[in-house]
Amino acid sequence: MLKVNNVTKTYGKNDMAFDALKNINVEFKPGTTTAIIGKSGSGKSTLLHILTGLDRPTNGDITDDGKSIFKDFDTDTWRGQSIGIVFQQFFLQPNNSVLENVALPLKIQGVKKKERLAKAQIALDKVDLGERAKTRANDLSGGQKQRVAIARALVTDPTLLIADEPTGNLDSENSQNIEDLLFELNKKIGTTIIIVTHDEDLAKRCQKVIYLKDGVVVKGLK
Repeated sequence: MLKVNNVTKTYGKNDMAFDALKNINVEFKPGTTTAIIGKSGSGKSTLLHILTGLDRPTNGDITDDGKSIFKDFDTDTWRGQSIGIVFQQFFLQPNNSVLENVALPLKIQGVKKKERLAKAQIALDKVDLGERAKTRANDLSGGQKQRVAIARALVTDPTLLIADEPTGNLDSENSQNIEDLLFELNKKIGTTIIIVTHDEDLAKRCQKVIYLKDGVVVKGLK
């Protein structure tokens, strides 16, 4: 279970100091869906960066099954093995094939080519894009690109999938399809999902909602 323990994040010093997060305490139980919601400047992105170990808190800690992700693990290795991240902007290599894009995290981990391509194909099948494996990423629609991004996030078999505004660049039809896919993955394979969003309708589909305002949790949970 991933837990945020008394996390504060301060930027600047002395008179210029600013608390982006203020003593945050939340937990994410295995197999659940959670939305982190709030307006721009509420602290959503800061919390996401700290949850994934891309940034460190000024005070407090993030623990995974009771162990600090900063002290008890090599943080980069932990992130690569435990977390899949879906970005709003897709971040695909446009001239590479869909299969190559999905296999990239495994290539970075040093997995042999045959094994990583086989795992990438399985991940594509999970998002119903198995037949597009050889297609150039640039030749896909926006909705298909987001599915590839989700497959890439799943290819390392992470225990946690974090989606950062996953439908922000999509039209309403594709947005609905991506939302349905995320909740289907949670239901079928038990992936723990955290969705960072400003969309309250999407948040309401999650089992738990964390509302942030000015770096503080301001409402309870569903």
